[in-house]
Amino acid sequence: MPDAMADAVLGMSIGLRDGFVPDQERTAVTTTPTGLRGWVREELVPALGGR
Repeated sequence: MPDAMADAVLGMSIGLRDGFVPDQERTAVTTTPTGLRGWVREELVPALGGR
């Protein structure tokens, strides 16, 4: 894992441990209705050249 990625993972872990509060609250307006599985199937797989 590159140093920058390790630093990012460490930073996120520390933030979660220390009670991270996001700048922008998640609401019905800021949350998409698409689930992860649907997004992978509809967006990621085609972008990677899959079917």
